[in-house]
Amino acid sequence: MLFSDDDDLSNVVTWSPGELIDASDDCGNGLAVVLLNRPILLHKEYFRSIWNSAKVRITVDGGTNRWVDFVKEHPGAEHDLKPPELVTGDFDSCTDESLSYVTRLNCRIIKTPDQNATDFTKSLKALHSTGYGTEIDRVLALCESSGRLDQIMANINTLFLARTILPNASVFLRSSNSLSWLLTPGNHAIKVPSRLVNEHIWCAMVPIGARATCSTSGLRWNLDNRVMEFGSLVSTSNTYSGQDVQVRTDGAVLWSMGTTPKDM
Repeated sequence: MLFSDDDDLSNVVTWSPGELIDASDDCGNGLAVVLLNRPILLHKEYFRSIWNSAKVRITVDGGTNRWVDFVKEHPGAEHDLKPPELVTGDFDSCTDESLSYVTRLNCRIIKTPDQNATDFTKSLKALHSTGYGTEIDRVLALCESSGRLDQIMANINTLFLARTILPNASVFLRSSNSLSWLLTPGNHAIKVPSRLVNEHIWCAMVPIGARATCSTSGLRWNLDNRVMEFGSLVSTSNTYSGQDVQVRTDGAVLWSMGTTPKDM
């Protein structure tokens, strides 16, 4: 075991990502789903389930186009899919047609013109300013981890910014084949779904912005008080030795885990 008898286990942050990976029936309690401007490549039933079960649903700028297109491309979705509570962004990507569509649905539209922050970051600020921040403890941003590298890095930066915008909520990035979030300095216990262990699905731990000294247990290739930083060691293409993964880190690291055996 990574944690010793001297550790204060009350300070261990426990993560149970299975409900966000497989969209369990009770996953929507305290959950906000944020749809960013990337293709919706998630399985239709997963998207429908996670979207409809969420406490709050948000489309962000061009993500509104994606949502409207999804509704129009899937028969019955107009009646089966709940409308977003919030539609946010500077609307340089959202079409007039999409904006008119969500307006007819009586969605709350919040324009966020500040060019010093991304639309994703501003959508979290909108969650806070509208009072929804007190009703949620998790935010799941739906976005593909392929395409423009600058936007991918900006999404990761928002994970850092979210700690001050919504300090009581954890923010996750969900793509069609992965789930990612920040592990802040301290001790973490991650409950890995058995399916991912049995199928030898990949996982990774990458320091962002600064070095981090990490120790792990429960991985196939564990770290033993190893320093990770760009220009030296980063931990990618790892997998699991069991369902219980423990991480101790003195710096923030991006934890990513595959959700499907198919790399996309």
